Amino acid sequence: MTKLLFFDIDGTLCMPGEDPTERTVSAIRRARANGHKCFLSTGRNGTSIPPAVAAIGFDGYITNAGASAAVGEERLLSLPIPKTVVNETVRTLKENDACFALQTDLGNFSDFGQVDRVWPERPPQVRQYVELAAKMLDVWDISRMPDVPVYKICFYTSGVEHLNALREKLEQWYSFTLFDNLFDDFTIISGEMNQHGTDKGRALAAICARFGLSPADAIAFGDSTNDSEMLAAAGLGVAMENGQAAVKAVADRICPPCREDGVAQILEELHLA
Repeated sequence: MTKLLFFDIDGTLCMPGEDPTERTVSAIRRARANGHKCFLSTGRNGTSIPPAVAAIGFDGYITNAGASAAVGEERLLSLPIPKTVVNETVRTLKENDACFALQTDLGNFSDFGQVDRVWPERPPQVRQYVELAAKMLDVWDISRMPDVPVYKICFYTSGVEHLNALREKLEQWYSFTLFDNLFDDFTIISGEMNQHGTDKGRALAAICARFGLSPADAIAFGDSTNDSEMLAAAGLGVAMENGQAAVKAVADRICPPCREDGVAQILEELHLA
């Protein structure tokens, strides 16, 4: 029977700034060749999907942490954040010494001067993080941002007190995902805010319905809290060993870390690849 396979990118197919292993790439391609449908399910937007990941070949995409979903040119889901909420969020981020990027289908838009306002001396940790983010994401200065929908907001800040202030003021609109399992050498608090009611589980269900199948026919792989709903919705939810504890708690299985071909091992064990 055809299975629908959903793969997060960062921390699942590969670590940020790295490429998937050859075994992982081969396993996904073999699963497709065997008649199964494969989908990326990422917090990134389409413009920030790493070339080495896109080159694997997929049947559709969940992007913006579940706020968007598409199969080919067919858009199944589009759930932007209301403009009034975006404006209030930006104001709150600025007031609480947090840097941010607004994620759209055309790229990520950030105030390039904000880092120096939050960290006037720009310590090495901050400089390294900013350089890595620019390498990973399609980032443009916010002054060039067109009037397009915003689907997700990324942020980073210097201390827990700023994070707690953001949560207190913004949790009425958003769930928070922290990237504390993705960067070995960074102490900066970074993450993303996703609008309530948008998640990868909802997007997974929309894609399954498109193919006339049930979420019970899906297998999903993830590592971060923005994968939790997806793993819970799928017939088999697989969390990475390098994932966050909250994600492992809702998963049906735990597989080895992405650097040890965890995804490939499960696909091969289940005779999908």
